Amino acid sequence: TGPRLSARTHSVWLSLTLILITIRTLTSTKERLRGTPAPSQTGLPTQDTPSAAVMQALRNAADKASEKFSRKESGQEGVAATGASEPQQSGSSAKGTEAVLDSYTTTRVKQVTEHFPSALGADDFLARVEVALHSYGFTGHNSIACINLCRDEATAPLKTKIETVFGNSFSICGLGGILTCGVTGVKAGLSHTPIVAGKERYLFFSFPHIGIDARGTVGNISRPGHPGASGACGALKALNAQFNSDGVASAVKPPGVHDYEDPELSILKQRLARRLQHEGKTDADAKALSLVDLTAVAERTITDDLEFLIKNAVDTSKADYAVITGVQIHNYGLEYDDEEPNLEFVAPCAVYVVSNGTVTNIDLGAIPPMTPRQISLLAGNNGGFCGAAGTQTTVHAIDAPHAHATTKFRRTLRKQAESLAGKVKEATSGAGAVASSRAPTWLAAMRSATPFRATTDSSVARDRQGAGIAPAAAAPVTTSAPPAAATTTPVAP
Repeated sequence: TGPRLSARTHSVWLSLTLILITIRTLTSTKERLRGTPAPSQTGLPTQDTPSAAVMQALRNAADKASEKFSRKESGQEGVAATGASEPQQSGSSAKGTEAVLDSYTTTRVKQVTEHFPSALGADDFLARVEVALHSYGFTGHNSIACINLCRDEATAPLKTKIETVFGNSFSICGLGGILTCGVTGVKAGLSHTPIVAGKERYLFFSFPHIGIDARGTVGNISRPGHPGASGACGALKALNAQFNSDGVASAVKPPGVHDYEDPELSILKQRLARRLQHEGKTDADAKALSLVDLTAVAERTITDDLEFLIKNAVDTSKADYAVITGVQIHNYGLEYDDEEPNLEFVAPCAVYVVSNGTVTNIDLGAIPPMTPRQISLLAGNNGGFCGAAGTQTTVHAIDAPHAHATTKFRRTLRKQAESLAGKVKEATSGAGAVASSRAPTWLAAMRSATPFRATTDSSVARDRQGAGIAPAAAAPVTTSAPPAAATTTPVAP
């Protein structure tokens, strides 16, 4: 660079410049003489035309000259090219960056596919689902989606993405993904569907979920504002521990018998236990279950229940429907707002369409993944991490659907707090933050000593009496104290 280029370097640059000028000249001359669209625009092959062949030869020559120049400048002149094992050349930082991103993406994807081989990035999964279902006439304009996810707020990003494609959904969610809405609940959702040309169309999405953090630890997930690791799915983790301890036989109860004070968890436990027995599992097998194993069992159990409800709720003479089940996987950073992207995956299991009473199974793996650019556009192009792991899937960093919990907001807030903490110390001569106990004037008026309803006015007492459970001790009732006088005290730094 600069005025001190060697004679050989100057010669190479001159050669490159002449080649580029020649290419441009040939291109412009070709367009003026023909006055017609390029072959690629008319569907004709370009390789067989003489001008295309000449241009390709010139491009090859330019590539070789550029490679020679790069090798000479980096002291590698005379060393044969060795493909991937060749030392990184000067000016190839962009390629190095891409290699790092590709390697990182592949590592994160492998953390998930090690346990769920069919897993796809959530945006990639939904793009394929939309393509597949559109070919059978399902769109957001003519269908209603019934979504069954765990009640965990961590499942909200997937729900939001489904609704972005297929519109507002009818929720049939339950703890751990257990279906407790019954036939009446499903029919209620189906009664809201659009009717187009006399045809109704329903979409059933159902996914239990699991966390696998950015270091591959199964069962872990990070949450906004929650320090350290949390668990997902909390209900399945609790039941996995119980099965590991007690086996499966003791958990099996007659259908309809459950803990009325903890209905969803007890129903989920019994349904999983019966499914394990159906699959021939013994107490010894249950004591060796991993969380991944139990999550897969939960998917099969919940899909069984969903298909039973569909059979009793859907009239295939007037409606088509699609079933998409699998496992939702949260592959988040160790802290929700750290520098590592939070990734969402779905491992599809049962995917099929029932049209005019005929079942067609769908292989989403046969649909190619979209490119990172395409996925970024579909995901809102928010500048978040996006990468491809070979040809299996493309992943995009998810974010909370609400602004106050987004990683960008929380990172900014944290940095501001860290910066301002130092400013407070400077302003208070090291005394630290100042806290005030002054209460606003409206607070006293807002507080009321009169409850809306008497504490004894509760039907729970009658429920407990009917179940033969002794009445619970009455909780002490306290009255809010009036606001304290305004004081100001220094807080230790």
